[in-house]
Amino acid sequence: MIRAESIFKQLIKLAWPIVLAFMMQTSYNLVDIFWVGKLGATAIAAVSLAGNFFYVILALGQVIGSGTVALVAHSFGARLFDRANSIAKQSLILAFIVALSIGVIGFVFSKQIMYFLGGRDTVLILSGEYLRIISIGFFFQLLSFSINYIFRGAGDMKIPMVIMLIATALNLILDPLLILGIGFFPRLEVQGAAVATTIAKFISFVVGFLILLRGRSGIKISFTTPWQLQAIIVKKIFSVGIPVGISYGLMASSIMVVFGIVAAFSDHALAALGIGTRIFQFAGLPVVGIGIATTTLVGQNLGARDEKGARNAGNTALALSVVIMILFSILFITNPRPLIALFTSNAQTIAYGIEFINIVVFYLVFVGITTSLTGVFRGAGYTIPPMIAGILKVSLLYTLAIFLSRTLHIGVSGVWWAMLIGYGIESVIMLLWYKTGSWRKRGLALLKGLTPTGTTTSK
Repeated sequence: MIRAESIFKQLIKLAWPIVLAFMMQTSYNLVDIFWVGKLGATAIAAVSLAGNFFYVILALGQVIGSGTVALVAHSFGARLFDRANSIAKQSLILAFIVALSIGVIGFVFSKQIMYFLGGRDTVLILSGEYLRIISIGFFFQLLSFSINYIFRGAGDMKIPMVIMLIATALNLILDPLLILGIGFFPRLEVQGAAVATTIAKFISFVVGFLILLRGRSGIKISFTTPWQLQAIIVKKIFSVGIPVGISYGLMASSIMVVFGIVAAFSDHALAALGIGTRIFQFAGLPVVGIGIATTTLVGQNLGARDEKGARNAGNTALALSVVIMILFSILFITNPRPLIALFTSNAQTIAYGIEFINIVVFYLVFVGITTSLTGVFRGAGYTIPPMIAGILKVSLLYTLAIFLSRTLHIGVSGVWWAMLIGYGIESVIMLLWYKTGSWRKRGLALLKGLTPTGTTTSK
């Protein structure tokens, strides 16, 4: 029997390095926006628009990463450590194939992608230039995703944190130097932000890969044993990961839909949306950490055939996430102007930003629910519920955003209300699905067919 207190302590122990790592990840965007903001609202709009392609990268990374973390966690729970190492290798092979493909697409078709997302005139030119360079960084970022999820499946959250700390420090130093051309560095402006981030992503991949080769936390890969794909593992990685990838793709679609509609109003509204979403992303980091920690705990408990422990982990994560997001909602709704003014001094952008926060802030509670429950479903390897809830959210969001902003002529505030309602419906669906308990039975079946002859069962 696992007591709620011990689950709480385990969640905190696993979550805090993740939260710190994601705080540093989010600082990439915040630092970029801060320094790019020195160039004006158009530059902010361009970087914000190009940044949406990151959600495509995130979706692809999650296809492999989610399957990887679930299988590694289950393998550790069942004490199949050789199998965990095999899964790690195959995850990296798959990540390399996907990363190379998406990197080439982003590099070659950067302008077309930005036009599709709503970029026009100067915003189109600047965002296309930014995406062309950052696509090289996306290649290394996708590989880093797999490395981080390998360690998280093993229960080691500190290595990804250290890797991100190194990358963030590099980005923090290089951003002002390359954007503004300080000292002997060239003034690259928007392109400088992309170059700085790409260099940081490359270094983070190299550090993570070297740690994998040396061996840490029960995970070690080497070139002395074959690197080859095994059909049963690849199938299970994709069976878990594809619904998650679709879910993140839907998240990307919902954000792209919002950015596309808002772009038609003004650059100031688009800049406010970029600033506002980044502030909310920062607020969501604690529950993202809890969600990932929950994935590991649920996966390892189900791998050990402990259904009660998995259920306790889910309930504790859900309650903790909701409380955290309520506190952030109160903080933001009482201080909207200072938050927006941190990133811009433009009066119109600030006005749009205040309106955005005042309406959309309440969706943070819904984010707490969906993020924690997504962690539960991913840990169980049952990733269909978040996908279906995401499909309904995107459909509702698009329909409402168009109807409220254009048909009813509410304007850009209609888009804000559509966001709130869409995310609310998504969280209700996931909560009801979680209560059925069907995810636990799916999780117990995940290791079937994976137990190899002669597998090591102790570290």
